[in-house]
Amino acid sequence: MADFNTNKREELVIEKVKKGLGFEENEFAKYNVLRIALALALNSPKFSLDSSFWAQKRLNGEKDKEYHLEQITGKGKDKKEDFDLLIRSMLYIKHKEELDRDKKDIFNDEKEYLGILNRYIQRGLYELDNTYKGSDCFYQWCLDNLHLSSVPTSPKKQAESQNNATDYFPKLQNYFKKQGIGIRLISEEDSYRHHICKIELLESDKIQAFKNKSQYLDDELGESIYVEQVKGISKTYSIQIPKPQEQWQNLGLREFERGLEHLQKQNYTLGIFAGMSVDKMPFCFDLKDAPHLLVAGTTGSGKSIFLKIMILCLIQNKNVEITIIDPKEGASFKEFKDIKNIEIFTPQEANECVEKFIEEMESRYKRNAAGENYGNMPYKILIIDELNNLIRNNKDLDSKLGGLAEKMRECKMHFVLGSQRPDSQTFSGSLRSNIPSRIALKVQKSTESTIILDEKGAEKLTGKGDMLIKLGDGSSLQRIIGIYLTEEEIQNQLKVDKFHS
Repeated sequence: MADFNTNKREELVIEKVKKGLGFEENEFAKYNVLRIALALALNSPKFSLDSSFWAQKRLNGEKDKEYHLEQITGKGKDKKEDFDLLIRSMLYIKHKEELDRDKKDIFNDEKEYLGILNRYIQRGLYELDNTYKGSDCFYQWCLDNLHLSSVPTSPKKQAESQNNATDYFPKLQNYFKKQGIGIRLISEEDSYRHHICKIELLESDKIQAFKNKSQYLDDELGESIYVEQVKGISKTYSIQIPKPQEQWQNLGLREFERGLEHLQKQNYTLGIFAGMSVDKMPFCFDLKDAPHLLVAGTTGSGKSIFLKIMILCLIQNKNVEITIIDPKEGASFKEFKDIKNIEIFTPQEANECVEKFIEEMESRYKRNAAGENYGNMPYKILIIDELNNLIRNNKDLDSKLGGLAEKMRECKMHFVLGSQRPDSQTFSGSLRSNIPSRIALKVQKSTESTIILDEKGAEKLTGKGDMLIKLGDGSSLQRIIGIYLTEEEIQNQLKVDKFHS
């Protein structure tokens, strides 16, 4: 009896990898691809064993070939080739809480172990199909997807790196000491793009002086330094020092899947996974509570990809209808053109589109007054990209949007406005007062940051998805690193039948 069965689609993936590696028919055993798939799945974001994601992350098809544990894990072979116990241990560590809670023993219960192992291999083959092309350099693919270091770091290099990191606090301490401000180090952490020093002021009466003098840290360290208070702890601040771009850890499909799984556990109606905090935790919020959103940042800041990630999150809810006004005639959001419940309009159709939203809003109020419950109506979300260009060429649109923002939230209607450089004309008083939730990506000047967030800071961001989020619920400003998905990865996320007409 087989321990693992592949189907025809999975066998095609195996053949694709073999071919890409350049092996002839009998030079490379196919079960080695299953081992690669297992390694890939073990490196992917964890799903709980009862998650619906397992069913989504597999290639379905008729059974084709049979494989055994001796081939996949080396079970029963000599010690050099038998990794079965090691793999059981890795799976146990990954799911320890669930397995202990449900009293499942994968070291002695073969059926339970095989059930989990099968899910991991199936997921790995799915990920292989989505990430590996026959023309890819397999070595580079391993570096990118199995998180291997391309060049082993020598002990000397490691020591230099650690010394450089620990050099930061003495410089900070010396700078603030000159200003008559005492600080002590709480911790030093490495984040995706920053080295972070968490410090505590020694005296409470120095808080204002610390805030004033922190503004000049850029000149002292020669970097664009961002300082924020640590939430819930008095006199404690996070000083974030950017790394060189070649040392950045880019966030992609792995982090998106982790964020989406985290989002599903929240009790959100219009949940959005925005990205990862500098403390490496998923950050999510509910657009329903926002209730409208401004997303702004200069060219190359990551605004468009953020809007696409947001749409991928929102369409997880089947009771959502999305309307997009795309300044590039539909080209910016072409991945979504065939998705049900999404309509894309050109700038020339903007007035007509907004008028329809106004009519729908008035209709909903009348229907509700006549006894129809809002609960029976779908959520409608209007996304307008490049608001500044649209309003500059259409002065009437500003007042219409202001009126919509004030009234539409009560009847399950919301909007998201994207802009490169909002100013007093494109982000007028009526819009500002009715859009308390803002996301600022990289901007050029502190005055632009103030227009978006009502405070400085966005001019210090590193770009490419680095953002500050200020929600209308009164919560403190959050610094988040956004996710980057390629066009192909977005399309793969949309392949599930439920998204298509």
